[in-house]
Amino acid sequence: MKNVKAGLFLLISQIIYVLITAAWLLFAILTLTMLDQYDTISTVQKTSYIIFMCYPLAFIGAGIASWIFYHKRKFRRAVWVGLIPLLWPLSLFGFFTL
Repeated sequence: MKNVKAGLFLLISQIIYVLITAAWLLFAILTLTMLDQYDTISTVQKTSYIIFMCYPLAFIGAGIASWIFYHKRKFRRAVWVGLIPLLWPLSLFGFFTL
């Protein structure tokens, strides 16, 4: 028997990630202004931009991997892998609190 709690958690968390992706799209459009003078921005800014743009890859990859673990009955690992995309929105709190 499959774990209903883990499946429901994965489903709800991925719906929330889709909503976060809508906000990510707005931020992605706004960060394009940072590239106006690409040669004058620092290495830290370039790195943070690249990491920020990797969110859709992490969201899709973690979603696929978490459901694979779920169907292999590795429920705890599926939940932990499903939480990986949460690192991107949590990192935004650091930008706003500085």
